Amino acid sequence: MAPEVAGSSPVTHPIPSRQPVHRVLSTGLRILALAAWIVACGTGAEPWGTASAAAQTIGTGGINDPSTLSRPHVVLVSFDGLHPSYLGRFDTPRFDRLAARGMRAAGLVSVFPSLTFPGHYSIATGLHPEAHGVVGNRFYDPTRGAEFSYRRRDDAQDGSWWGGEPIWVTAEKQGMVSAAFFFPGTEADIGGVRPSHWHAYDGRVPNRERIEQVLAWLALPPAHRPHLVTLYFSLVDGAGHRLGPDHPDMRHSVESADALLGRLMDGIDALPHAERVALVVVSDHGMAAPDPDRTTVLSEVVELSGVRVVEAGPSVSLHVGDRDRARDLRDRLNARLVHARAYLREELPEHLHARRSARLGDLLVMPSGLGMVHLDPDYRPPAGMHGWDPTLPEMHGIFLAAGPGIAAGVALPAVGAVDVYPLVAHLLGLTPNPEIAGSLAAFGAALEPAPMR
Repeated sequence: MAPEVAGSSPVTHPIPSRQPVHRVLSTGLRILALAAWIVACGTGAEPWGTASAAAQTIGTGGINDPSTLSRPHVVLVSFDGLHPSYLGRFDTPRFDRLAARGMRAAGLVSVFPSLTFPGHYSIATGLHPEAHGVVGNRFYDPTRGAEFSYRRRDDAQDGSWWGGEPIWVTAEKQGMVSAAFFFPGTEADIGGVRPSHWHAYDGRVPNRERIEQVLAWLALPPAHRPHLVTLYFSLVDGAGHRLGPDHPDMRHSVESADALLGRLMDGIDALPHAERVALVVVSDHGMAAPDPDRTTVLSEVVELSGVRVVEAGPSVSLHVGDRDRARDLRDRLNARLVHARAYLREELPEHLHARRSARLGDLLVMPSGLGMVHLDPDYRPPAGMHGWDPTLPEMHGIFLAAGPGIAAGVALPAVGAVDVYPLVAHLLGLTPNPEIAGSLAAFGAALEPAPMR
């Protein structure tokens, strides 16, 4: 069984050998935007103050609203599964260079469950999974009577699964072109909007090719140049699952990630508008070695006929469909469990922000410490895993950022995954979704005045 993480194994459907770039373009919108820009420039008129009505409903069509042209550009990069301790254990001079140029937090506190799809989409939306709905890499929706799987391309591209408003949708609706070379959610039509440029996920695409495409986007003429670009790498996460986070050979993937960051930074520095490009680097979660002495095989504890069971990393969601039966099942489980505990969803610890979504199940069986709960007695967990309580230090990711709007050489305590959305919105001069859980307050004195809207 593959680890519950995007990038750990190829998707299960055919993928073309050469990845197409999808461009969301509207010919009529492009003509209207270009005509308005030419008129404004030719008459000395002030740029538009707000995005056009078309952009607010269907995105930019690949043309920046003239009111956005003077604002910065942000590249949001995720190194999946990169724990903060790796940056101290191994040689990472490019990460150090980025930290010296801007701000670095002690860690990034993930969300629950601390898995790839919920973690990335919380970074993108500023919402906890219970609010945006992507509560796992796999989950069941009892209202729809259907299961979501990150391995199914149809699910990844079906915007009806994805709630909230990710930052690329905020940007497109406010007149800014966005582009994505992988990032969970960027394939989906969310509220009728996708990034202007996006790729369907294919882990076989060479990492350098991803960087080359990002730099090519950033070199486009201002009218077409994305103000927001997302970029995703899975190499550290894959090695962490395979080797375990404490293995000395983690050096290879971490130092390779450092080289990729250096290649991206050097490419940005070579742009004529480099001083207008901010770089935000995160990881969605950390990594830990499962505790073999705290393993629970749920099928050996209680009979589960008629219960839909969905494994969610080290925990298991149980969809019972009947409140009284769910309560009885909780009690029977807790009478027998030694290294785990069963919670009714409304009983889950408040700091997990996990009580509101029925997609998390009627019951959640969670291990103690770094234990594992699963169904198959023959299952052997990977050497490294994640998905546990995001407040555990082992589950923390990284956060670094530098560029316009960010003070240099600032060290911060840990920030939250949900705080990244308001930061990127601030750097781009966007009006954020008012429903977010995150806050700019986490970044304090590291922030300089926001760009003019």
